[in-house]
Amino acid sequence: MKVIVKAKFNAARQNIEKVGDNKYLIYLPFEEDGDAMGMIKAVLSKYMGVPVPRIECFGKDIYKDWVFEVR
Repeated sequence: MKVIVKAKFNAARQNIEKVGDNKYLIYLPFEEDGDAMGMIKAVLSKYMGVPVPRIECFGKDIYKDWVFEVR
């Protein structure tokens, strides 16, 4: 299943919202850095109830949204 994530960094608190079919908005309380992908995967894993190793990142699309494949 393909999942699209729009990440908002430097938020006041961590939160996740479902905004459509397989589309999520994730608020993260830190700056975007090299660990951002791992944190997004961890938040998705907890929210969806899927182990982290089953979530694969394909990078960002033309809208700078993160694209993941959940197996």
